[in-house]
Amino acid sequence: MDNWYLVYCKPREEFRAQQHLANLGFVSYLPLLTKGKIKAGQAIAVQEPLFPRYLFLQATPEMNLAVVRNTRGVTDFVRFGGKIATIPASLIAQLTEQQILLQQQESDKQHYQPGEAIQILQGPYQGLAAVYQMADGAGRSLVLIQLLNNTVPLSLQNDELEKLTAKDTISMQRRYDN
Repeated sequence: MDNWYLVYCKPREEFRAQQHLANLGFVSYLPLLTKGKIKAGQAIAVQEPLFPRYLFLQATPEMNLAVVRNTRGVTDFVRFGGKIATIPASLIAQLTEQQILLQQQESDKQHYQPGEAIQILQGPYQGLAAVYQMADGAGRSLVLIQLLNNTVPLSLQNDELEKLTAKDTISMQRRYDN
């Protein structure tokens, strides 16, 4: 029967440790979380460990666990009272399932393109149609609305916005081009 162990890694070296452990024949699991970050003014998606500095390692009783401590990126096993802690396989299955759900939710999120027609769902401008311009920091977007025959830029939370249909997009672009 295979056991799961928790490995404590050096700072920001979880990926390196995982690769080197794979080279030694170990199976490991590193739950990841996708975060949106702004880099050089561009919104990008970055994958980071869900549990920084921790990595789950699967091993059979025949495997030599002593080599794990000397692997690049690894500090040591997590221990309780000097004994290496084991992790139930059910917890690994739950984490895997949860990570798959999170990835599906990320892919289902709406990503806007410049010029797309969107609708404002909340706040004082609720119900108004707008034109998406660009990302405005983490979780915010810059949009244009028509207000008193003027085009006005607004910065709104992404969860306050929703895409409109292709037909609405064309009519919106005509209105803002005039």
